[in-house]
Amino acid sequence: MSKSWFLRICFKTGHAVALLSVVFVAATASAADSTLVIENTAIEKKLREQYFTDKGRFWLNNADACNQSWLESPKVTASAGRLRIAVFFSGRVGAQVGGQCVGGADAFNVTASGKPFYRDGRLGVEDIRIDSLSKEIYRPLLQPVFSSMMPKALDVNLKETVVRLLAGRTAPYEVEINELVATEVTADADRVNVRLQFDLRVR
Repeated sequence: MSKSWFLRICFKTGHAVALLSVVFVAATASAADSTLVIENTAIEKKLREQYFTDKGRFWLNNADACNQSWLESPKVTASAGRLRIAVFFSGRVGAQVGGQCVGGADAFNVTASGKPFYRDGRLGVEDIRIDSLSKEIYRPLLQPVFSSMMPKALDVNLKETVVRLLAGRTAPYEVEINELVATEVTADADRVNVRLQFDLRVR
C-alpha cells in the first residue's frame, strides 16, 4: 500500500521551506500523489530580497543625480496560466545646469509575465514577455531585465526540495525518492500549483 501526500511549500531567501506538515493518507496507488503550492507572496518576498535591496529600489542606471532609472514596488500575481510581476518605473535623463537637473523624467507602471514549466527535474519560468508598457521606447531597456529576473524568481529543484522537506519529518529514517514527475503545472488564483507523482522509499 502506498501513501498519498499533500505538500505545501514556499520560498525563504532562495530556499524551500515547509508551510504545512506532511499528511499521510492511505491510498491504493503505485505512486504517491502530491500537490506543491507556491504562493505569490513567497515569490514576491524572494524578489525583494534579491533585487530590490536599496530601500526597495532596483537600480537600472545610477550615473548621477540627473541620470537615473530604477524599479520599485514589485507585486507578484498569478492568473490565466502565467506568473506576473508588476513594478513601478522611474527615470530621468538630463544634465546639470546652474546646479539644477534639466531634462526629461518618466514614471509609469510596467507588467511582465512568464509561463511556469517543469523540465528535467526543475520548476522554472519561460516565455517571458512584457504585457503592459505605456512607453514603448523603454522596451529595449526593460525586456532584458525581466528576462533575467523572472527565471530567478521561480527556480526549484523539485526532487531535492521534496527530499529535504520529508527528511526532517522521517528522522532517523532515510528518504529516497525515485521517478519524480510533474503531471500538471498551473498558475492561477495568485499561486503556482504543481501536481507531482513519485515513488517513495524510507529506509
